[in-house]
Order: sequence, then structure tokens, then C-alpha cells
Amino acid sequence: MADLNPLQSLLDSEATSLRVPGAAVGVLLDGAEHVLTTGVASADAPAPVTADTLFQIGSTTKTITATAAMHLVERGLLDLDGPVRRYLPDFRLSDERAAEELTVRHLLTHTGGFLGDIDDGATWDTDALAASIRSYDELPQLFPPGLIASYNNAGFRLLGRVIEVVCDEPYESAVSRIVLGPLGMDSSFFFPWDAATRPHAVGHTVRDDGPHVAHTWGLFREAMPEGGLLSSVRDQLRYAAFHLGLGGEEPVTSATRELMRAEHVRVGAPWAGIGLPWLLDDRAGLRLVTHGGNIGNLQLSTFVLVPERGFAVTTLTNSAPGKALGELVTDWCLEHLLDAKPERTRLTLRDPEPQYAGSYDAGQWTVEVDEHLTARFVLRPALVAAEVEGFPDMQLALVEGGDDLTSAADPSRRIGRFLRDDAGEIAFLHLGGRAARRVA
Repeated sequence: MADLNPLQSLLDSEATSLRVPGAAVGVLLDGAEHVLTTGVASADAPAPVTADTLFQIGSTTKTITATAAMHLVERGLLDLDGPVRRYLPDFRLSDERAAEELTVRHLLTHTGGFLGDIDDGATWDTDALAASIRSYDELPQLFPPGLIASYNNAGFRLLGRVIEVVCDEPYESAVSRIVLGPLGMDSSFFFPWDAATRPHAVGHTVRDDGPHVAHTWGLFREAMPEGGLLSSVRDQLRYAAFHLGLGGEEPVTSATRELMRAEHVRVGAPWAGIGLPWLLDDRAGLRLVTHGGNIGNLQLSTFVLVPERGFAVTTLTNSAPGKALGELVTDWCLEHLLDAKPERTRLTLRDPEPQYAGSYDAGQWTVEVDEHLTARFVLRPALVAAEVEGFPDMQLALVEGGDDLTSAADPSRRIGRFLRDDAGEIAFLHLGGRAARRVA
């Protein structure tokens, strides 16, 4: 039996230090589930976090959307390499050729090429997804489909609409029937009214005097396929166990799960590759299959599988520093439970150059890069009004030998790169898995 008391101590101390009001950690090791919790679900109504507290898991939802889609692929109702227009004949993009070539696989691997971070509506209407998709002809087409991986929330919104049409029922109903029900995930919900009557965490902004409740929900209905699920740490462990092969063959078979975990697109940074749609990385010879989530920098989660060891760890948190807390928990587990200590190397850096300075448009925010490679993230006014927590400035550094980037504070791994156009000019900043187009 693993001794997780040191992990509990780490969780308690680091949550306090980082000013994370509450967190839940789930560990799956040698077929046994372990749950650790700390703190409170809300600073205003300080009920303790438990194994049944619901958190907004954000983009881990994408893997659940993908699992539903692959269920349909197995049954011949969806073609992985079939054009999206086969299912949505009236679908349009700003680039007609891209609209014709776009496939389901492109959506699953973040290679659709159109702008991926778009504004959300504010409706819970049943037709919210369909209405959102009708405006995709206004999105800039940054690359041809399949050329470059750029993290794409809008693509998963589109995939959710495809699922609706193929199943002839709302996305949430289809996913509950196909995935949540068969896996016994009975503490996982899409709608705020389902959470309202159950213990649930709320997001917090962190100020000088501590965490404060953010009086906002986060996502509305059109964004459900990309990040809308609420779930407990117990349910996340059930989901992890299934994808590690510790369950049956529903909603998808072991062969399909293996296909989903395989590398379909090589990325380079910040991940080694992308599956369907798992984000893949390597640590001390182990392949990590991951997908965390972030709801407005208010609720953040991590989700990591190590299939070859039958291991999983997930951390659910309710403030922006929860990202750092989740990384600390994951690193501790990999080092102390799997003997996979993080490899720390220092990259060789080179001096910044004026050619990289500029404004890079990521859709919902702009990255302002100065001549010293300090990146400042400027949110759109609508996000500021919605109490979305902003991103801190980041000091970037160039890696010797090209246009790759690392963090000046921790130059141990590549985190992005600048991309050039055919004329050799800087055209995009690829950071955090997203390609932001240079606009000035």
C-alpha cells in the first residue's frame, strides 16, 4: 500500500502557500483509488472540499467529447476521415477550400487551421451550438487543415454539433447516454442547475488580500463540448480507470482507446504530440497521456494517465494558482510513486532580437511582445467584464539555434516557437499550443 501521507502534507501546505482555497486529488495506483482533499469549496461559504465536490473540469471535457465521437466511429455512424460537410452540408468557413477539406480527424487533433479561441454567447437555449457554428465563416483561416496543430476550442464546439446531428439529440444528452451513464459517472453534469443542489466549488480571483469568489459561471451552452463538464474527483477516477483499460468495452473498445492515445500529430512544444485528442508528453522514459482544463483562470484541473503503469492522477482546484498546485502534485506522484524524477536540463539561450517584437492576436486575447521578449497578455474587454482572471506577464527567452522559445525563469524545456511565412518574416507566435497571428 502506497504511503500518500507526504502527498497530503504537500497538498495542504502548497494550497495554502499558493492561495488555492480548495482542491481534490485523485490517484489510481495498482488498481486502487486514493482521494485526498484540502480546503474549502468557496471562500464565502466555506464548506470543506470532499471526494464528491463538483468542480468545473474545463478542457478535460474534450476527451469525453472525443470518446463519444469515437463510439460513433466504431458503430459506423461517423467517419474519422470523413468531411465535416457530410454531416453538416451547410457548414461554412471563411476559406471555401478549407471548409471542403475539413475532417473529423482535424477537429480531434486541433489541426482545423481556423481561429480556435472565440467569444462565448450567454444563452442556455437548445440551439446554442447550431447558432454558434453558423458564424464560423467569420473566423480567420490561419492555416490549411492538417498543416499545423494549434489548440482549437472552436473545433470541439463544431465536433459537438456533429455529434448532435448524428445522434439527433442535444450534445449533453448524447454524451450522457454514450459515456457518462455506461461509466457510472453519476456525479458529472453539464448544467448549472444540476450543480446548484449538490456540493460544488466556485472559482476565485486571487488578490493581495487573498482569494475572492468570482461571481460568474464560466461557460454557456455552446461551449459545453470544449469544456463544460462538472465532475467530482471520484468520477474522474472512474473515467481514468476506463481509459487505462480497467473497465469493459463500453463506450469504446480497448483498440479504440489505444488509437486515441497514439500520436497522430507531432507538435514539438509544449507537447511531444497530440492523440485523439490526448496531449502527449514523455517523462523519464514514460509516455504521459494528459489533458487538463482551465475555466477562465478560476477553476483549473490536471489529468494525467501513464498507461504502461496503469497509473493516473488528477487534481481539481478553484483558483488560478491551481495550475501550479496540479503540476506539483503530478511531479510528486511521478517521482515518488513511479520513480520518474523530472529531468532538469538547461537549454542554451541566445539574445533577443527586435524582429520578434510585436502584437500577436490569439482571438480572445492579444500577446504583446516587447524587444526584451516580455510577453504581456491583454484580454478582450468582454472577458474582463466577465471577471475572467488574466494571465501574468511571461519573460520568454530564445533557444540557441532557431526560433524556439523557453521560459527565462525555467529554461529547462521548450514551450513554444515563432513561425515564419514564406518570405522568412515572423508571422505567428506559437505558445501554449496556440498559434497567435502577428498583427503589428
